[in-house]
Amino acid sequence: VSWSPHGRCFAVHNAPEFVQSVMPHWFRQTKLTSFQRQLNLYGFCRLTKGRDSGAYYHELFLRGKPYLCRAMRRTKVKGTGYKASSSPNSEPDFYKMPPVYPVSTDYRW
Repeated sequence: VSWSPHGRCFAVHNAPEFVQSVMPHWFRQTKLTSFQRQLNLYGFCRLTKGRDSGAYYHELFLRGKPYLCRAMRRTKVKGTGYKASSSPNSEPDFYKMPPVYPVSTDYRW
């Protein structure tokens, strides 16, 4: 797992290792699909084009700004019986935005 260079999205590069090593330590899920569903319930979007294709982003999940996560909310009910199609033309181009740098490595929430 790593942040993109601009700090606005993250990607899982080795899914089997992530499921085996990271998920049991930090998350209650044991399947990658369950983890992805939780990301969706918290409002994360998956990028489908460009250099960050396959990465996830959320406007309140930025590198070096953990305090923003406090404002994130999980939707209580999700699902209408169908999956909305992605709209690559409406995806943000994070490389046209200023990068997000960590403020400090001393995170005191």
